[in-house]
Amino acid sequence: MAEIGNESTRQVEDVNSGQRPISVEHAMMREMLDNMDHGAVLYDHDATEGEVVAFFNAQAASYLELPEGMLRAGLPRRAITAFCHQRGDHPDDFVTADHLECVESGKAAEVIARRPSGRRILGRSIPRKAKAGSLTLYIDITRSIISAQRLRESRAEYRAMAETAPIGFIKIDAAGKVLFANSVAGEMFEGNPSQADLFTRIRPTDGVSFADKIRLSQSFEAELTMPYHSRHMIVAMSPWNNIPSVPERMLALTDVTSLTVARRQIEHLARHDPLTGLGNRTLFNETWQKLKGNVDGIERAGALIALDLDHFKLVNDDYGHGVGDLLLRGVANRIQSGLEPNVTAFRLGGDEFAVVIQEPEHGESLQVAKALVSRLSQPFFIGDLTLTIGCSAGIAVTPDDGRTLDDLQRSADVALYQVKRNGRSGVARFDPAHEREMNERRCMEYDLRLAVSRGSFSLAYQPQLDLQTGRTTGMEALIRWKNARLGRMVPPSEFIPIAENCGLITLIDLWVIQTAVAQMRVFLNAGIEHPHTSINLSPISLARKEIVEQLTAALAVNGVPPQLLEIEITEGVAIIEKELVKKTLLAIQKAGIKVAIDDFGAGQTSLAYIQALPVNRVKIDRSIINGIGRDNSTHAIVASILDLCGRLGLKLTAEGIETAEQWEQLRNLGAIEGQGFYLGHPEAPEILLDRLRGEMTSGSHHPSAATA
Repeated sequence: MAEIGNESTRQVEDVNSGQRPISVEHAMMREMLDNMDHGAVLYDHDATEGEVVAFFNAQAASYLELPEGMLRAGLPRRAITAFCHQRGDHPDDFVTADHLECVESGKAAEVIARRPSGRRILGRSIPRKAKAGSLTLYIDITRSIISAQRLRESRAEYRAMAETAPIGFIKIDAAGKVLFANSVAGEMFEGNPSQADLFTRIRPTDGVSFADKIRLSQSFEAELTMPYHSRHMIVAMSPWNNIPSVPERMLALTDVTSLTVARRQIEHLARHDPLTGLGNRTLFNETWQKLKGNVDGIERAGALIALDLDHFKLVNDDYGHGVGDLLLRGVANRIQSGLEPNVTAFRLGGDEFAVVIQEPEHGESLQVAKALVSRLSQPFFIGDLTLTIGCSAGIAVTPDDGRTLDDLQRSADVALYQVKRNGRSGVARFDPAHEREMNERRCMEYDLRLAVSRGSFSLAYQPQLDLQTGRTTGMEALIRWKNARLGRMVPPSEFIPIAENCGLITLIDLWVIQTAVAQMRVFLNAGIEHPHTSINLSPISLARKEIVEQLTAALAVNGVPPQLLEIEITEGVAIIEKELVKKTLLAIQKAGIKVAIDDFGAGQTSLAYIQALPVNRVKIDRSIINGIGRDNSTHAIVASILDLCGRLGLKLTAEGIETAEQWEQLRNLGAIEGQGFYLGHPEAPEILLDRLRGEMTSGSHHPSAATA
């Protein structure tokens, strides 16, 4: 309990006046002072000691944190100040003498002390008015200082974040005036944002004004207009603050220019062919949806032109895909050149292109198609190469030729197929009669799939004879197929292209290999001095790595020597697919199997060119043999081929021998083997087996004896 100096307590009570005793007043005053949040020390002036303690409340003792019993009435102020200073409570720049002189001279003074407990106490001295001395209030400002420090730290952190974050921060008032902007915002505006008119510089992409966006407190995408370009950004805004007199809000600007550009590039790539820049199948479908009114509800007339490059595969095979890609770019440029706004070009894959005409005028689709075919038929100059490929085009219009995209594409493909059947490099409009042919082709494909699954094929064998002796030296296995639905034999020239297009050819070739080799075993088991058997394989099969394994496996299973089997490839395959099949042919030869080039002379390839391929035999095409006996130059050509084959160590077979005169003239040339109707028709293996047995017993070597 604080004391009140040496003043005696007087008990004065005036009963007549009704006043309370002074002691009661003092007790009430003390209770009030002891319950104050602040400490209070009242100092009197003493002539000898200067200011001395006259009164103090309980909080003063707590805030000064003096040793117990030190704070008492009559204690000089200088003793308290010196003790606290020596203890280290005061700031470094605090001077005790200066502080006491200021207070004792009747001036107000303040000092913030840090007590041993860590509390921050503000001592505020006020001169007394009634008499000499002062009143010092001690206030605990620890929380205020900590809060202020935290506020400063928070502001520093937020400022650091605002300056280092890749986001532009702008504080605006109700009128849109910029009150604050970080450095990132300055970089976005390429200058001080406070000098910019935000209402004209920031343009929301949805067409709503910037002012309305602020009023609605909406986040939005916008363009920030610059003198020579614009930035794309996302603008987010805080709510208005809670100060009605000074409304403020913060805008956060995120620059998404690179993301917007990347998004547009991704959207472009998703709808365009990366090689040519033309629309891809996705954009093709979207264009059709617009054409059919699925986007805006308005259905429009349209035309589809299906384009297919002629002989493009030859370019890829002969010069590589690099040249092929350059050619495709050149094709795309020519397709796009001169197109009207209502015409859009697409690359659907490979060498397949399409053109869509929206609301074409009468005859416009045919005119556009002819112009495209004409442009694409002109030579392309790529580096030192001059390439001529040509183009075929099929036209279908909606709604006459189809109301759905699938129907329209099918109609255009039917028209395109007719152009190819008629020699390519032309234009055709869809004709329902052509669709019937396509339907028949689809039925044929179904029949063919059924035949493959059931193995509904057979092999006929046409003998190959030594023209000098008339003996059978080999035989060619020819595939035959009787279509049960049609009730007739379907020639290979009709069903093999279908099999190649629909992916069945490898299965058919495998059947031929297994069946022919198994029959070779039958001949061997019959005691026949078995000649070689030739089989024809598709270039598609020859391009597969599995073909060598399939051949050797069939030979191993049946125990047939590999040198008795011969693989025939056409001259065209030898030229077009030379690099593609060369490795396969080398592997086939390494396995001991022979290789022959069929139809030689049907094209324009020299024997020297064929020499680069691993072959054992050359078979002269029937078109050359037909000239024997009619044209003296043909006789000389065959003699030259025979001479070259002899020099290269290749055997020579003449195909298509149909007359005795041809046989006679060819046998007079030298060591030539022959094949043709005059020498023997394709026969079932049982008949051929009888023929071979007859040769063994009769020894007949004349071709006429071999023809039944």
